[in-house]
Amino acid sequence: MLKNHLMVELKRCITSINLLIWAIIIILIPAISFFQYKDGYMFYNQIELFQSIVSGIIPLLFPVIVIFIFLQTFIQELKNNYITYVQPRIPKNVYLLSKGITNALLTALVTFMMIFIPFIFAVYIEPKLGIVKYAPSSFFQGSSDVTFSQFLFLGKMSYGVIYSLWVTINAVVYSTISFSLLLLIKSRFIALSAPFLFYHIFNFIAGVLGVARFSPISTVFPFNIEQQPLWTVLIPFLVLLLILIILLVSLRRSNEVT
Repeated sequence: MLKNHLMVELKRCITSINLLIWAIIIILIPAISFFQYKDGYMFYNQIELFQSIVSGIIPLLFPVIVIFIFLQTFIQELKNNYITYVQPRIPKNVYLLSKGITNALLTALVTFMMIFIPFIFAVYIEPKLGIVKYAPSSFFQGSSDVTFSQFLFLGKMSYGVIYSLWVTINAVVYSTISFSLLLLIKSRFIALSAPFLFYHIFNFIAGVLGVARFSPISTVFPFNIEQQPLWTVLIPFLVLLLILIILLVSLRRSNEVT
């Protein structure tokens, strides 16, 4: 039953409004970032161009972007009390589980494409178009490596895939936290804004304490600080994961899931 209902949920999400939202996230937002650097900037290599594209608007609005992928649809169903109408046909726990999985799958797919498509463009397409300028290698002094550049020894494609997956995993955790809060608390505004507040408040706290390498923004989009050991990115992620586990356990024990 879960598999069948999950397929129904995925098909129901393919609407013109959702396709437009996903296109804005995947194409328009990275394009806006790219055109900021089209003129007046010089890059050392294609990887640096990719890092610049995904270090503008996307990090600033990241928790907001991920909740718009699916949760704006789910909120409409909550407003219309849709759960009451489907209960005679499908158990409530199956319905909510299918919604949670749909949220995770769509968030993962759209987020991965939002990062990986700009990577493909910057590394493999733009050099053939010659839109941006690159500095001669003799101009380069020092190292421009940032966290996750450690994976470049595996090849550019491996780096692009691994980093895109990292951002994707974080996006799924943020969106699942909001999904869980929507079912646990009455205030939809708080449910949706809580991950955004966590993201930016802890960025501020990390900056004040002088440990910016542990801030959420610097561990998901680590292009504003020098290269850090890979274990540093796990600190805020594990905090998020702990919060998510607590919320899921609360959902399990609450009257929301039977």
